Amino acid sequence: MSQQTQLQQLGTDTRPMFDRFWGIIAPFQGELWNYCRKLTGDPWDGEDLYQDTIMKSFTSLSSLSVRTQVLHPKAYLFRVATNHWIDICRRQQKIKFGDFADEQYAESNPSAPFNVYESVEYLLQYLPPKQSVAVILVDAFQFTASEAAEIIGTTEGAVQAALFRGRSTLRKLASSEMPKGVAHEVPDVSIVGKYVSFFNERNFDGIASLLAENAVFSFVTQSSKEFGRDTIMEASHNPSHYKSSDLKAVMINLWGKTTVALYKTDAVGNPIALNEILTIETEDNCIVGIKGYYFCPELMEAASEILGVPREATD
Repeated sequence: MSQQTQLQQLGTDTRPMFDRFWGIIAPFQGELWNYCRKLTGDPWDGEDLYQDTIMKSFTSLSSLSVRTQVLHPKAYLFRVATNHWIDICRRQQKIKFGDFADEQYAESNPSAPFNVYESVEYLLQYLPPKQSVAVILVDAFQFTASEAAEIIGTTEGAVQAALFRGRSTLRKLASSEMPKGVAHEVPDVSIVGKYVSFFNERNFDGIASLLAENAVFSFVTQSSKEFGRDTIMEASHNPSHYKSSDLKAVMINLWGKTTVALYKTDAVGNPIALNEILTIETEDNCIVGIKGYYFCPELMEAASEILGVPREATD
């Protein structure tokens, strides 16, 4: 085995610290994933935001450790997710921004919380991000206005104002016919179809022929990646991992995105458990990227529910 580079050694050295961090945030991971899904409007972007939040939360700890204020894990994670999502919106310039107005309303807020779970599309398309965040935190995740203010980094009065505006706007929009849904990049389905066929034939030379020389396979957790066709075929797509004949690939549409589902099947080929979800990116008639969601329990459970098969038991 070749000697580790300095960066590889640093990765090895920091692993125990990350494991400790993972243990601390474990009780809040399900809520955080659901929050990220609500912020972004669909599970794919929600998973990306969730993974970014985990890594940003961990890597920023060294700059927080000298501070004297109490750092609550749940509030800290939600704040990192909130700020990162707002930054993404600003960079992409998807939405017009209206900052909180630090004012008190003479009239009372609408008394009933808005049904966020039925209105995510309206919320994301027609509210400024900070108003969206306030409504999601308070109405969907039951934070108080004071707690939401701490997470967002504003005042309680500003949160109350945002709730008033957001709820009022959403109620007006809810009765209107508005476009819904989130657009995703569409891969070349003929190439995805070939990948599925080659996998089911266990034709790994065929799979290799579809991969660009510099293709990247990403395990969508902890930002783990395999760079290059040769590495992918030696690691995640090594034939030794797929000797069992009861694993079948199927091209499906999941949450509006062309996806490959790997199913555990019975003797006649019927799906009995969901093993893996893959998304494929294509360019110039070849595969340039594959993302594997096996190690993303929240997304895998949500996909399992949608597809109507249980998730395969993991160790």
